[in-house]
Amino acid sequence: MKQIMPNMTKLNFLITLVFAFLLLSFPSGAQDDSIRVEELLVMDTVALKIHGPSIDVTFYLNGIVFLSNTKYHQKMLPDHLNFGEIASYFVPLEYIALESSKPLFNNDPFPYSPGGTSYSRDYQTIYFTKKVEVPGNQMPEKIFEASIINGEVSTYKQLPFTAGPTRFMHPAISSSGEIMVMASDLTPSDGGLDLFISKMTENGWTIPVSMGPDINTSGHEWYPFLDQHNNLFFSSSGHMGFGGYDIYVCLFNGEGWDKPQNLSELVNSEKNEIGFSVHPGRKMALYTSEGEEANLPDEILKMGLNNSSFISAGIDTKNQDISLLLEDMISTGFTSASFGAASELEIEAGFKLTALPLLGLAETEPEPEPAEAEPESQAVEAVILPEVQEPEPVPVVEVPASIPEPEQTSVQETDPNAVVFRVQILSSSKSKSQPTVTITGSAYPTWEYYYKGAYRITVGEFSSVEDALSLRSKCRSSGFNQSFVAAFRGNERETDPSVFKK
Repeated sequence: MKQIMPNMTKLNFLITLVFAFLLLSFPSGAQDDSIRVEELLVMDTVALKIHGPSIDVTFYLNGIVFLSNTKYHQKMLPDHLNFGEIASYFVPLEYIALESSKPLFNNDPFPYSPGGTSYSRDYQTIYFTKKVEVPGNQMPEKIFEASIINGEVSTYKQLPFTAGPTRFMHPAISSSGEIMVMASDLTPSDGGLDLFISKMTENGWTIPVSMGPDINTSGHEWYPFLDQHNNLFFSSSGHMGFGGYDIYVCLFNGEGWDKPQNLSELVNSEKNEIGFSVHPGRKMALYTSEGEEANLPDEILKMGLNNSSFISAGIDTKNQDISLLLEDMISTGFTSASFGAASELEIEAGFKLTALPLLGLAETEPEPEPAEAEPESQAVEAVILPEVQEPEPVPVVEVPASIPEPEQTSVQETDPNAVVFRVQILSSSKSKSQPTVTITGSAYPTWEYYYKGAYRITVGEFSSVEDALSLRSKCRSSGFNQSFVAAFRGNERETDPSVFKK
């Protein structure tokens, strides 16, 4: 069970954070609802030109690890040719530039993907992905571990459970060192690479077990990362997103993980977003955005906290924690840069209030204990490894010969200025991508609008919040887990919170 202990510093910090959101969100009436997040988070590119086979990166100590060709880091005489080799390099956060980089290890080029690497909390053990040759001329990826002693890496040791032709890659070790999440095509599989979990025991790592159909899809799930609160970040091509691979988070609830939540277009785009990680100092996150087309460049992106916004709100900056802010965003219903309508108290406040259990999280690392009761179907037990469970219903998209007409006459047909409430269920990079969806066995026509580079897909049209909330519940029970109620006036998004008042 996740450790809960009194911690007034963090409690005061997060309570103040709620009021900071209120101040930043509504300084002078209604405005774009995405400012609540953009005022507190700063997104920027990392100006580091990488000459390697990939641009995935990770944190190590107080710096960044990346792959590069050694010829760009060695001084050679003009008459000499140097074809170089691929090696891992380290650059400090204080001065991110090629000229300030140095080899990661003194005794080994270590040419392995930083995004497929994980370090123990004391930085004395490294887990990484390395291809090996197996019978049949195959070269599957395997997980190895090695010790780090005085800047040098020891002999590699392949983890025993990775034997055979199965692929095992991208290990993510928890801060306690007791849990490892990895990507694998081990059976049973939901398709492609899935996420599996193993636990450290006195006899070593247990045989990995699938994290279940709520997390795994027919696409690829890979590049997992566990932050210091055991929240699980990963990239997936199988969940509904903005295009390519998107980054998702499953919040750790003390016994297992909640269902995946898309980190929104604040992080994700039509490109491939992979390799999300949070610095142990808690104030910065990194990930890679890869463009498959010439007009979509590869980028290393950095997420930080906007110190000026916290200071102007009177919040002590030394207690900032980007993981807790991301937890707070998810638990308050933030999806697709929007906050959904909720209870009457929350509507009256103009802000969806933070779930109180998250305010009491301890600074120390949670040490999971065996659950006393059966976990809920949406959670994966972290310590007593879960059995494979039957999948819950997932959204079914149907494209009929003709789209059914709404049963009721549109409210805005009789009054163009009337406020109507619709349930937003999905986002897509393409227009008219989902003309109809199936919810609790019935086909619903969709209505879409364009916002911040993506098409937002909604269902239903109601004159009352209560009716819209009822449909939202049906949408969530049908697998549209990020559904929320949005208001519109004249087919334009209405952000004034007063329209949600009864």
